[in-house]
Amino acid sequence: MIRTAPQPFVIPDDEPLPHITHDLDTGLPWPEPAVPEPDFITLAGFLFEAVAAATDGCPVEPDGICRHGHPSWLLRLGVV
Repeated sequence: MIRTAPQPFVIPDDEPLPHITHDLDTGLPWPEPAVPEPDFITLAGFLFEAVAAATDGCPVEPDGICRHGHPSWLLRLGVV
């Protein structure tokens, strides 16, 4: 019997999530993101802290839209 060393646990790179590009209530398009998409841990923190970043970096509620018309990342990614 041949024994092999256990394979290390590898976390694959995060794959980009599909974005929701328009407001689901009005059907109007949202502006393109002005800042890079946050990683998973940051997104989870938005829910925990009840303060999120909009796609332009403005602080908003997790289900909010900033005064410039950018949705929170959680809205853009369809989490809330």
